[in-house]
Amino acid sequence: MTHSPATTAPGADASAAPDASPTTAGPIGPTAPAAPDAPHAPHAPDGRNAPAAAAALGPFRPVDRSPAERAALAALLRADPARPVHLDGFLPDEQARALGETVRALPVWETSAVLWNPDRAATRPASPEEWRAAPPEERAAVRDVARDIPALFDEGSRYAAEHRARLSDFFVFAGMGTVLRDLLDRWTDPGGPLTTNIEFARYRSGDTLGEHSDAESDTLFVLNLYLDPAYRAGDGGVLGFRDEEGREHLMPPRFNSLSVMPIRPGCVHWVTPWRADRVGRHTVSIAAVPATPGEVK
Repeated sequence: MTHSPATTAPGADASAAPDASPTTAGPIGPTAPAAPDAPHAPHAPDGRNAPAAAAALGPFRPVDRSPAERAALAALLRADPARPVHLDGFLPDEQARALGETVRALPVWETSAVLWNPDRAATRPASPEEWRAAPPEERAAVRDVARDIPALFDEGSRYAAEHRARLSDFFVFAGMGTVLRDLLDRWTDPGGPLTTNIEFARYRSGDTLGEHSDAESDTLFVLNLYLDPAYRAGDGGVLGFRDEEGREHLMPPRFNSLSVMPIRPGCVHWVTPWRADRVGRHTVSIAAVPATPGEVK
């Protein structure tokens, strides 16, 4: 990945800015893994089907967007200079709240920390201890990432059946099925089939994502769905995006909002430190990449 040192003032935060303009961020470090193979329909330990509450919400379907929002999305991959799009109320509220509960209940989270290399052009993985011991100027990024997702669907998994059912439905929507890909194709006209990679992240106090670019990857754009209903202005975790001409766009991670950011040379993005004294800013990051012939369904 190509990275540049942060030029945002340390600790700068636009979360209190009135209706800050759009932004997003992609991960520093390895590309987020693709969704696991389609899981079997989850069952409770006694063999019953997952609670009907999961199915009662219906399949995941985004809220219809306004003509102005659709026009902004249509320009996402071609606007010059680049400009991200921010959509409030991406999912029906009850679906967003249920999905947020499911993500917060994920049982295995691992701290993902990276440090700048001496040339400041790339990063390297680090343990949490190495990250804390490093000088501040070497700390590139740190936050928690959900791990062992496929194991949640194993026989005997302790992950609640209702959450397994809902997570399975979400993977069908965002990864294994065609609903989201078809929607993104209509929104952005990428010129070819897409596939998606999904990552779940959360932030602890002080966690941050340094300024960087993912332009050397094959990612066309990144979507971030924010699922922290307790988020308040001043909590931090604001995303920043700087376009090719140096203009900055900032966005706080409001609950059930979606940021959509193009990935291209000359643009960088970051996340300001999480200031709340609780774990929060639960996020689903979805990278849209060109599909290979074998991935086209």
